[in-house]
Amino acid sequence: MAVDTTAALLDRWRKAWARRDVVALASTYAENCVLESPTFGTVIGRDAVQRAFHNWFTAFPDASVEFADAPIVTGDRVVQSLTAVGTDTGGFLGQSPTGRPFRVFVVLLYHIVDGRIVHERRVLDITGLLLQLARGDNRAPETSRVYRGVLEATRLEHEMKIAAEIQRGLFPAPHYKGAGFELAATSLPCRAIGGDFLDYFDLADGKFGFVLGDVAGKGPPAALLAAKIQGMLAAYSDATRTPSETVTLVNRELVRRVLESRFATLLYGVLSADGRLTYCNAGHNPALILGRCGVHQLASGGVPVGLFTDSVFEEETVQLDQDDVLVVFSDGVVESLNRDHAEFGEERLLSSITAHRHLPPALLLDRVMTTIHEFAANTEQHDDITTLILRYSTQR
Repeated sequence: MAVDTTAALLDRWRKAWARRDVVALASTYAENCVLESPTFGTVIGRDAVQRAFHNWFTAFPDASVEFADAPIVTGDRVVQSLTAVGTDTGGFLGQSPTGRPFRVFVVLLYHIVDGRIVHERRVLDITGLLLQLARGDNRAPETSRVYRGVLEATRLEHEMKIAAEIQRGLFPAPHYKGAGFELAATSLPCRAIGGDFLDYFDLADGKFGFVLGDVAGKGPPAALLAAKIQGMLAAYSDATRTPSETVTLVNRELVRRVLESRFATLLYGVLSADGRLTYCNAGHNPALILGRCGVHQLASGGVPVGLFTDSVFEEETVQLDQDDVLVVFSDGVVESLNRDHAEFGEERLLSSITAHRHLPPALLLDRVMTTIHEFAANTEQHDDITTLILRYSTQR
């Protein structure tokens, strides 16, 4: 797009703003435009953009903008910074006016096509804006309380987003190929952050360790404990320490910390290069091995970790054969609900895996997750869904 055409469009936008002419402002946007803003939300279409500007000028009749440096134009993309100034004399967010002034720095990110704005994203400190409007106001105490409530909700949402990003960062890569095996894994929290945890790591002597678990409860407390247990397992896992010994150490550490009503189920396994799999199941859903000899459940272990100091954990060693498929999952998989409140169940899980077990782990996992989603049909779920699928392909 020509630079002069872009400059003309931005000049029209500025003059329309100065006149508070919402019709002229809206005319600078494409008919099917999208505007994203912390103050407007996401609005779609020219008419919606016009209403958004009308609401802004109604709340802040004296609003003005102070443009900073010249806009940065790169092809059909434009970056423009400004400072918005005004006084809440009309009522913001549908609340009573506070009479408080504000001053907020804004960055506008435009995508322009055929002389119209097709997408605009506004970046601004909405927390700072609300804080200015809510601070020290005696004439509209109820409005001040509303703004402070919105401010707190905004802060909480921001913190939850950060927590979710951290939790995603703690999960391993979704695909992994080792000596003689390949795996795929995924975890879908039912909330912003979940209580399921998943990890795998290389050990000495060519061994491979993996864990999948589920903390009792939901939300931030469960997520924090899940991260703690994940860290413990990574620290305690060692090729010279058996799975039952590792789980025993985790259990003792959790009990020592006296976390009331906080415990976790987990399955921790160690796979040797020759296909020997030694595992300990601490109260978790039995994992499944599908092979030529049928289905084998991995149920040996003990109670969930974090309950009793003197819990005894057992382990079992099984031999994987060529093309055996190991499936480890959280209870959110089999307890997924459909619209009739029926559970997905282990039989459907087995049926889906059996039907597609010839596929590589990544594609097999995709088929299983698709089957679950089709069964649930957008029904709200109440538990995290975490699955790990491993195919053993080589005996040594």
